[in-house]
Amino acid sequence: MDEITQPGSAKPRLPTQPSTPSSGHGAPAGPGLRDPRRLPAGQGAAWWSEGWQVFMAAPGTWIGIAVILILIMIALAFVPILGNLAQTVLAPIFGGGIALGCHALAKGRPLAIGHLFEGFTGNRFMPLFIVGLICLAATFVIWIAVIALVLGVAGGAGLFSALSADPSQMGLAVLGSLGLSALVIAPIAIVASALIAMAYWFTPALVALNGDEPIAALKKSFRACWQNFGATLIYGLIFIGLAIVASIPFGLGWIVLAPVMAGSWFASWRETFDA
Repeated sequence: MDEITQPGSAKPRLPTQPSTPSSGHGAPAGPGLRDPRRLPAGQGAAWWSEGWQVFMAAPGTWIGIAVILILIMIALAFVPILGNLAQTVLAPIFGGGIALGCHALAKGRPLAIGHLFEGFTGNRFMPLFIVGLICLAATFVIWIAVIALVLGVAGGAGLFSALSADPSQMGLAVLGSLGLSALVIAPIAIVASALIAMAYWFTPALVALNGDEPIAALKKSFRACWQNFGATLIYGLIFIGLAIVASIPFGLGWIVLAPVMAGSWFASWRETFDA
């Protein structure tokens, strides 16, 4: 992979991309591809290498962005009910801003803290907001299905026991109320969540950078993840290992892992969709 460096600096930078027009949502997007590329499974590991290069292009700014975003999400977590809903809805908007920040680095422009909030500006805000609402609705559907299964297997008493547990332990409480039936229900819930994640993965970048409409972006993202399942699987397995390591020292490793993951996510979009 070709690299460029800033004048007077030895820090690696992202590969340059061709100059492109603005999208319909006001993003400095590339022309994009109508259909995703098929990539070898090994690219799932290569994305992490590129993510490290993105981080090293502006480590101080990336750490600042990570800290601010983590603090925002922690603050929202303390708001009963609405905070958790807001986290889901706002995630693609912040994701769009992060994609724009990575795109700026790829174009040789400096990364700024303000990139984190660029998803809230211009015509790109509403499409990203709609993506958040769709993800929230999909999450609700999964929970409703789980609740229906719990009622059918464990009855009302089991459901009440699960819902009255500590919210942070609710998932374990639900599984505990199901007993052996959890061996069937849990994998179904995991698969459903994975399908939603596949539809969401590329969507913020497709909306912010390619100018795709929300529904079209969700469909395209799912198709891309499905066609590149091998690369996606390898990427995910590496993420699990890195997440465990980052969480050991009081979670402080996430200050670095989060921006590296952002860079790897941008690399996956660039190699899959950028023309």
